[in-house]
Amino acid sequence: MIHRNSPQSEKRRNQLGLLIRRFRMEANWSQKELAERLEHAGWTIDPSAIARTELGERTLLDTELKFFLDVFAKDWADLLSEREEPKYCPKPLGGLGGNCEGIEGEEKKLNQYGELIRRWRTELGWSQEELAVKLQVAGWDIDRSLIALIENGKRSLLDYELKFFLDALGGVLTRKKLD
Repeated sequence: MIHRNSPQSEKRRNQLGLLIRRFRMEANWSQKELAERLEHAGWTIDPSAIARTELGERTLLDTELKFFLDVFAKDWADLLSEREEPKYCPKPLGGLGGNCEGIEGEEKKLNQYGELIRRWRTELGWSQEELAVKLQVAGWDIDRSLIALIENGKRSLLDYELKFFLDALGGVLTRKKLD
């Protein structure tokens, strides 16, 4: 048994929890809805166990993974391709973010929102570590080094990840503007 304060408690107990969360978010399902679909497929699991799986706090068996793949209509091969970082530079939404084209010799950015996230975080006076803690409380297993990569455009940003940032930063900025 791993105790919360042991060195092993810091490590993820599975490597696919974030991908399962991504599939669930893309399907626009709650954890309860996913649990109901898994039960219909033949596996009874509590929504809290799904949450722990997504956060990497619960070991994921290959037989359980097969149920997840079935309800998401995914194949084993999808797991490999989905875990790789995209090799493209997405276009900005709503004109936000930097320019993917860049100047010759300049490194291309893998996301369009890193600079905006850094600006908002700085306006709030938060460190990357403080932002990481707020995102962890919201349910995203992230650390300061990953925030640095995102802010520097060296890591792509998935749509549900952007929502975590918007919820953490945007909500505070909106309240700050109302004060």
